[in-house]
Amino acid sequence: MSAYHQPIMVQTCLDMLQLKAGGIYVDATLGGGGHALAMYQTEPKIRLYAFDQDADAIAEAGQRLKDYNPVLIQANFRDLRTSLAYNKVKGIDGILFDLGVSSHQIDETERGFSFDRDAALDMRMDRGQELNAAQVVNESSTAELRRIFREYGEENAAGRIARAIETARADKAIATTKDLASIIESVVGVGSKESLMTKVRIFQALRIFVNDELGALPIALTDAINLLNPGGRIVVMSYHSLEDRIVKNTFKLEATDCICPPAIINCICEHSSKLKIITRRPLMADSEEISDNVRSRSAKLRVAEKKKGEQC
Repeated sequence: MSAYHQPIMVQTCLDMLQLKAGGIYVDATLGGGGHALAMYQTEPKIRLYAFDQDADAIAEAGQRLKDYNPVLIQANFRDLRTSLAYNKVKGIDGILFDLGVSSHQIDETERGFSFDRDAALDMRMDRGQELNAAQVVNESSTAELRRIFREYGEENAAGRIARAIETARADKAIATTKDLASIIESVVGVGSKESLMTKVRIFQALRIFVNDELGALPIALTDAINLLNPGGRIVVMSYHSLEDRIVKNTFKLEATDCICPPAIINCICEHSSKLKIITRRPLMADSEEISDNVRSRSAKLRVAEKKKGEQC
């Protein structure tokens, strides 16, 4: 596998997708193409549509998959339904989401995703978009920063860090990852495990906000479920509790017939279930994979299947 991005739980994903010759599949988070390549190696006669908003990922995957014939689409997966319609795709037999930031994006210093490497405070997955992390940190109100850190990072020190940012930027703009990391350390200290985890949570919160990851996910999941052919499967790997909660709740909702409040005796919602949940509890990486790739430690994989006779 390429060093661009090491795919996680590859065989589990393949087993759950149940690839079939002639089937139409989507890799909603292409990255370096590791999962896509494994899909082709398992069943070469699939039709694959692969999405990524990062031009670097599209270029890398294009080289990696040059012996195959995927349709590569540079777009956020929130545009899944529109992009597939443009390609005259009305139904799919399976879709894979591998959420979050890729290891390549973290390792590429100038992208500004990591506090371990000093770089411009960027964090854009799509470098064509205007909003970056420096703008958020320097232009957001203290209350808004507190909300971002609390909501997307679940950080207890959100308020104190937001106020420290406000004080620091009054003197000069916060321009680099080192600048931001130093401000965080001024609040929670240096060298402790809690200090490290606070930096992880703050940087993660900014990345999620800058790329609207939690806003795009429900849209993409709903569109994917509606696009699935009967018997088709949706496979989602998440690395953050907020992402996993969205996936879990979306699957639960779409696997439920009536969603009326308990006080309603006769159903009036007209909601009917579309999914059968395959994984009642999320699947996790085994100890061997975790020792080989530490990023897999936080991965949670959920799978659902479109019910027979259900297609939108």
